[in-house]
Parts: sequence; C-alpha cells; structure tokens
Amino acid sequence: MATAGLILQSYLQTMTNEKLDDLRRNKTVDDLLEYNKKIHGGDFLIPLSFYLSILENTDEVMLHYMSQEKKDELLRDLQVTYLLLLAQKKYELTHQKIENARSYDSSIRKCQQLIDVLNYKKSCEEKNEEPAPEYGFATDGYPAKFLGFFLGQWLAEQIIGMMNRQTKTIKEAMGWFNEKRLNWVWDSALLKTVFDALPPDFFNLQDATVNIRKPDPYTGALSWILYYFRFGLNLSLLLKHTISGPWMDAEEKKTPWYERFMTQWDQRKFTLLNDSIWATGNLACYFWLTGKALGVWGDALTLGLLVFDITLAVWDYEEQKTKHNKEMLHFEKEIAIVRELIEKEEQDIKNGQDPKKLKEYHLQLDALTRAQKQGKRDWDHQQTGLIAAIGYAVGLMIAFALLAMPFLPITGPAALIIGIAGAVLCFAFTVIYSGVRGGLELHKTHVTKKEAKEDYLKKIEEFKLLLLENPDLDDNEKKFLFLEIKKLKAENEYQKQMIVFQTMHLIRSIVIDALVPALVFVGLVFVPLGVGLAVMGAGLLLAIVSNSMINAIFKPAKDELKSFDEDEYRTFCTNIECEDKKSVPLASTFFMGSTDKSEDKKPLLGEDSGLCSGLN
Repeated sequence: MATAGLILQSYLQTMTNEKLDDLRRNKTVDDLLEYNKKIHGGDFLIPLSFYLSILENTDEVMLHYMSQEKKDELLRDLQVTYLLLLAQKKYELTHQKIENARSYDSSIRKCQQLIDVLNYKKSCEEKNEEPAPEYGFATDGYPAKFLGFFLGQWLAEQIIGMMNRQTKTIKEAMGWFNEKRLNWVWDSALLKTVFDALPPDFFNLQDATVNIRKPDPYTGALSWILYYFRFGLNLSLLLKHTISGPWMDAEEKKTPWYERFMTQWDQRKFTLLNDSIWATGNLACYFWLTGKALGVWGDALTLGLLVFDITLAVWDYEEQKTKHNKEMLHFEKEIAIVRELIEKEEQDIKNGQDPKKLKEYHLQLDALTRAQKQGKRDWDHQQTGLIAAIGYAVGLMIAFALLAMPFLPITGPAALIIGIAGAVLCFAFTVIYSGVRGGLELHKTHVTKKEAKEDYLKKIEEFKLLLLENPDLDDNEKKFLFLEIKKLKAENEYQKQMIVFQTMHLIRSIVIDALVPALVFVGLVFVPLGVGLAVMGAGLLLAIVSNSMINAIFKPAKDELKSFDEDEYRTFCTNIECEDKKSVPLASTFFMGSTDKSEDKKPLLGEDSGLCSGLN
C-alpha cells in the first residue's frame, strides 16, 4: 500500500471541502476509493491509524486557547481524518466486514463535532461575533443529550455490535483455544517423558502414566477439527468475496474477480496454508500413523510440518520487509516532491503570490514526515516479533527432533537423556516465546511513555521561554501550552500504569505456563486422582481469579481534559522551575510543589512579576 500517496491524495481531496457537506463528502470518498483502486491499494488502516492518534489527542477544551494558525492546521488534519474514516468504513462495508462499523461511527461523530466547532468559531471570528456557548450540543456530530437520544443510540450500538462481531469473535476464541491446546501438547509431552524416566514404584506413577494419556484422544481430535473448521471459515469468506452472487455489494461486483481473489488471498494465505496443511497432517497422525511401527512416520511427518512452519515464518518476514521497504521508498519519493513544490511556491511568494498554498504544502510535508517516523517505529516492533517467530519455529523443530528422534538408531540411557532434553526444550521454547510476545507489547508501551515524557519536557522548556518573554498569565498561548503539558503528563501517567498492568499480566502468564506441568505432576503422582483433580481445579480457578483481579486493580483508564482549571494553571506557573526536575511521579494530583532547595536558578515568576505576585 502506498501510504504516502493516500495521505497526499486525502489532503488534495479535502483542500476545498471546508464544510464537507453530504454531496461533496460522498463524492470525495468515492474519488479516494477510486484512486486507491488505481494504485492497487487495499484498506486505509495504516494512514488512518496515524490520523486517529491525532483525533484521540484532541480535546474540545483546547480549541478555545489555540492560535488561529494551530486551529487551521488541526482543521486540515481532522478533515483528512474524517475522509479516511469514511473511506475505510465504506471499504469494509463494501467487503461485508461490519464488526468495526460501530467504532468508526464513534470516531466519525467526534471528528465531525470538532470540525463543526472549528468551522463555527472561524466563521464567528470572520464576522466579529461571539460564539454561542451552547453551540455543538445539537449538531450532527453531537446528539442532543437532553432529549435522551443517546440512550437509544447506545442500546442500538450494543445490539448491532454483538451481532456484527460473531465471525471475529469465533476466530479469536478458536485462536485462543488452539494456543492453549498446543501448550498442553508440550506440557503433556514433558510429563510423559519424565514419567518414563522414573522407577515404576515411584508413588502413583503407574496410574499417573495411564491418566496423563486419557485426554489424548480428545486433544488429538481437536488438533485437526479446529484447524479444518478455521480453514473452512476462512475459505468460505475468500469464496464469498470472489464469486459473484446476491450476497455481494454492487460496488464490489465492479471489481474483477481476480483482483477480489488476490485481495482476499493476500489477507488470508498464511492462515489458509497453515490450517489446511496442519489439519491434514494431524488427521493422518490421528487415524493412520499410530502405534510403534507407523508412529515413527507420524513423528517424521510432524517434523516436516514444523519445517513448514519455519518456511511460513520466513516467508511472512520477507514479505512484510518488502512491503515496509516499498512504503519507505514511497515516503521518500512523495516527500521529495512536496519539498520541490515548497521551493517553487517560495519563489512564487517572492513574486507576490498568495502564501496559502505554501502553508498547505508545509502541512503535507509535516504529515508525511510524522507518518514516516511512525512507520519506522512500528516496523522495528513488528520486525522483532517476526524474527522471534522464526526463532521459535526453528527452536521447536530442533527440540522435537531430539524428542522424537525418528529413524535414529539410539537406544538405552542416551535415548532417554536426549528425549528428556527435547521435551524440556519444547516446553521451554513455548514458555519463552509466550514471554517474548508479552515483552514486545511491554516494550512498545515503554517507547510510547518515553516519547510522551520527552515531549512533556520540551513543552516545559517552551513554557519557560514564553514566561520570560511575557509574564502575562492571561495569554491564550500559555494556557494552550499548559493544557498540552497537562495532557502529556496524563499520557505519561497512563503509560506508566499500563506498563505495570502489562507487567502483571506477563508475570502471571509466565508463572502459569511454567507451573502447569508441576501442578499436574503433583496432582497425578503424589496424591489420589480425586484429590489431584481438585488441586488442578483449584489451580485453574486461581488462574481465572488472578486475571480478574489484575484487570480490576491495575487496568488504567484514560482521562480527558474536561475544563480549564484557573487555580491549577496559576499554581503550575508559580512552580514551573521544579517541573522538569521531577520524574513525572505516580501521584494522584497533577501538579506538586518542588522539594528542590537549590538556589542556582531564580524563579521565572517572582514576587514582583505583575500578575504572578502573591501566587508563591
């Protein structure tokens, strides 16, 4: 996907559509979809994710204190966000993907509301009129709450959301269940190997050896049933969007069947290949490749399937890497074009031309630069995950080769030691890979927190310079910067709490994965089966309760800026010197007094600083 091209095209499409009325809005969306089709693009999620972050970080209370230049910049960003939201929603509805419609509608309403407010205030300023304080409560993007419309709307959204998420929920549940099944495969393999190494009279070992194999017929059947079911689900969706029929949208029918097929194949090929091959292999191992003679061939087939996993992991990595490199090349190309336009426009301005186009080009250049930076950061995170997947696939294949040892003429103690080593490695690699995936999410949150803190400190320095230049606290520029600082500090606090939340879940996950074999071993070997089942049930209950407790205690909530607090603002101005010396603590209050007694610096706002006098 040419993300840079879509961003530029979105700016071009919205350049003259300040009001975005229905007629022009629909035409603009169609034009963008047509452009996307010409460049053989897919969805709009990559550029949309960038602009949704702008929408998420914009609160209406900040608009009152923005300079006109910042309002104009924000208005252009919101117009592009609005267009991309409408285009992505229409794209998904055309392809009968409706589970995200409610989320898009919510973002569209917020975006529309902010655009309406900005346009209204701009119109009032042009007419020298005072904006009505109640404006916005009855616009299209802000339903009239006093009529109770929001209750019916909320109820309808809940019902529709439950209906629309059926397919997605099924696939998510199947993925989670299959992951737990795979974990049990390696847990039970480790336990069986350990049982074979213990003396026959070791506590309840004989019963434990029989009991550990009782779930095998069921987990074995699930090994191919789940894969075939998921394969059938994805195959039906692929055919549904490839073969024309009454179920297909008229807009989708216009696309040639081969393009429809390739679009769906590109989205689902790895899942389809993985599920079909593994389901067939597991089916063969379940019904035919069993016993001492044919079981060896079953192990060899499983080893081949693990090699197939390595192939898919490498293929996925190379494909994603190629896509990323193409994206970066597109960014460089579009950035170079915009810079050339800026240089040309600067020359035209010297000759008396209107500077409006130059501002637009600078907005486009800034958007492309920020999107490119985010794309590089996202790729670093994605690349680490893909490399970890390759490492896990290779490690699991080697470990299983040691565990099964197909066709290797090794017997006696050497075979036992190698088998135990293979079982331990299969189990260890699975636990480690699960921890790595959780660690990657933790690292991503840490990077976000670090960026928020850096931005926070930069804004503090900007605020200090403003105070030195002009100590007037009624200046809107300072108040807007104060709100930005407050929001960045709240974001930093939220990310800190999110790190704690994710860390607790990661620790819980690793502990549970590591202790399952030990708990099952104790429940089967050292105590009677009835007591052992009770012990394992208690462990399962503890795992469920611990998840709920972590969510209840540590899950953070994002706060929005509700209103401007004048007292808080003046206190902040008084204590500005100590703000950058803090490590943005985990405190319930937003601003705290300084504990630094250093006299190296004089306060920016002293006792004789006009409006600031008496605030110390």
